[in-house]
Amino acid sequence: MRWRGCSPYDDRTQRKPNENCVGFGRAAGDRVARPPLPMGTHGSIKVARRTGDITGSYVAKCRFRDFDGRTRLIERSGATKAAASRALQDEIRTRSRSVATAPLRPEHRFERAAELWLVKLDAQVADGARAVTTADLYRQRLRSVILPAIGQWRLYECTVPRFDGFLASLSPQHGAESRKTVRTIVSQILRVAVQHEAIPDNPIRHLDPIEKASRKPRALTTAERRKFLDWMRATSDDADEAREQQKARRRDLPDIVTFMLGTGVRIGEALGVRWCDLDLEGVPVVDGDSMRAVPIVAITGNIVRHRGKGLQRHDGKTETSLRIVPLPQFVVAMVRNREVDGPEDPLFPAAAVSGGLGWKDPNNMATYIREARKAAGMDWPVTSHTFRKTAATIWHDSGILTDRQKADLTGHAKISTLTDIYVARGELHPAGAAVMDAAWMDS
Repeated sequence: MRWRGCSPYDDRTQRKPNENCVGFGRAAGDRVARPPLPMGTHGSIKVARRTGDITGSYVAKCRFRDFDGRTRLIERSGATKAAASRALQDEIRTRSRSVATAPLRPEHRFERAAELWLVKLDAQVADGARAVTTADLYRQRLRSVILPAIGQWRLYECTVPRFDGFLASLSPQHGAESRKTVRTIVSQILRVAVQHEAIPDNPIRHLDPIEKASRKPRALTTAERRKFLDWMRATSDDADEAREQQKARRRDLPDIVTFMLGTGVRIGEALGVRWCDLDLEGVPVVDGDSMRAVPIVAITGNIVRHRGKGLQRHDGKTETSLRIVPLPQFVVAMVRNREVDGPEDPLFPAAAVSGGLGWKDPNNMATYIREARKAAGMDWPVTSHTFRKTAATIWHDSGILTDRQKADLTGHAKISTLTDIYVARGELHPAGAAVMDAAWMDS
């Protein structure tokens, strides 16, 4: 073989191969294969007048590598060069938008990874693996907090220091829980990027945990329960205060608060109770050597707002959310005083726009409780969850109920590993109603 244009050795003394020589590894005249286009990209665009067309139109052509790995020639025409080029670029964008199958690359923006993640999120909701309310919260945080700040970052720019600075910048406006939610969303999006091999590792895993200041749980005292309920039921001599009291009654707050204090249910669960879920006559329960009837409510669902669908009633947060709660006598008396509607109608209905009865909005009720609390002169943030904590505190302080029984009443998923694995759950505990009645008499 003859060597052309160079020696196969750089240094004839040391006999080192010259890899740049044509003869090293390939024969003269061999052509190097052009590397294929990356999937989802196109080659150079060429625009020319269409041959044989008397109208003088133009055609734009290029090669595009689709997501099946095949490279195809695509073309579009137009009256002018610019029109043909624009039409072809529109077609390229359409082909490139196959987000569900398109791989991510390091040069892609964070917002593209977020689009892929949203597809997975919707699938999780459809499969029941993710709650609708959680998905709506994630979308809201992504749209309002995350994408405006980091949506244009390239994936190769997603580093630990940058995300550390991003989360630190949220501190003045967002509390620890909100920042944790943002961190969770970003981490899940970057996990998608890792799965596509667009980045080697998830940088969120290397950030320090977001610490939440420990806050001692606070429940309503006997005096505070009496004050709040009495204020809502009374009519003040002051016109402004009387107007607020009337507003609270019109919004059904006295009965809803009474129901939550007596049962310890969540606000969405209270608003999801139907008349068919109540048994005021009671179910037979063995009490010592005798049998007695215990009034109950079956907690079988809660009210949530679905994006684009409005208020919906669906199953509880966890399996243990579906439970039977004994009703104390003061709750039974309150329910008996209410107007009975159809068995499927809500215990606490709202007037539906189309007529009939609808569900009350938990978000609106939370606002109404906050307004009533302020008008009643309570100087600490009483929320709907405060009533749940109050019920749990009463059950705990009684010393009568076990931890398992208290968790059954409140519908919490976990007590401890031991009771989760070895102890049966979901039983009716009549002592819970007796404890509530005793506490109510004290107030």
